[in-house]
Amino acid sequence: NPRYFTYENIANFKRQLKMLGKGVNWDKELSTSDPYFYGWTQWFFKKFYEHKLAVLQDVEVNFCEQLGTVLANDEIISTEQGIFSERGNYPVVKKTKKQWVLKITNYLDRLLKDLDLLDWPVQLKDIQKNWIGKQKGFIFFFPVLSENNYFVKVFTTKPSTIFGVSALVLAPENPLVDVLTKKEFMDSVKLYLEETKKKTDLNRNINKEKTGVFIGSYVVHPFNKKKIPIWISDYVLPYYATGAVMLVPFCDERDFCFAKKYNLEIIPILKFDESESNVNSFDHCHSMSEKDTFINSSFLNGLNVEEANNKIIEISEK
Repeated sequence: NPRYFTYENIANFKRQLKMLGKGVNWDKELSTSDPYFYGWTQWFFKKFYEHKLAVLQDVEVNFCEQLGTVLANDEIISTEQGIFSERGNYPVVKKTKKQWVLKITNYLDRLLKDLDLLDWPVQLKDIQKNWIGKQKGFIFFFPVLSENNYFVKVFTTKPSTIFGVSALVLAPENPLVDVLTKKEFMDSVKLYLEETKKKTDLNRNINKEKTGVFIGSYVVHPFNKKKIPIWISDYVLPYYATGAVMLVPFCDERDFCFAKKYNLEIIPILKFDESESNVNSFDHCHSMSEKDTFINSSFLNGLNVEEANNKIIEISEK
């Protein structure tokens, strides 16, 4: 019975601490396995549920068959051979399971605002802000070519770069991948998905060598009606925004490297000095600044970044 050996372990820890002469106020002791304690956590959960703040969702988790449980990211180790549990070194796989999720996003603005009330180091507050993850941006809807009922929804913090899009890149786990992958590309997509399952989210983000697979389908650009290919890549995470990003090689070094590797179009959308450019490196392209003006961008030509962002949002919302 876990209850018995848990309390036996607690008694042993207390004995050891007392032997060390640690000054602990045992009147303040509590145990999360005590019914009095978890009775209150159950009460809180019930209230969350009653107010529709606790919902069941399909969530991708780290699952260990041998341990029979879901593991947190800090309980797993990623190697070239795959993902393993820190305890026991057992294989871990990515699996979609029903999980209770608390909708803290309903309180996103308050969470950010109340950080100002805390006497915490700036670095720690920044970590919290990044974890909360609020970003201002815009969502574009790209209709899928020959699939009238499907759209790829993409969130971007740089809507003004819309005319520099040379591909859409989806997370391999995005539900649209199953629907939109053409038959002749199915084997390579499935193989890529299996390889992705062997990587942690951290590995997917920090891995400098970006990889991807074309799924055989295209979307239509919402403004110039250009045909744009759909790819998948493990650097796109399924739970970030919509699980799909715009590939804009001219304004993003990661996108530039991806485009060069897979021979995708690189569209110059900002003014630059061609005499100082190097077509084989990101120097040829441009990191955006507020003073830049757009080219090759239809009705955004000649506008700076702020003006272009406002213009594209104004036109899109009509």
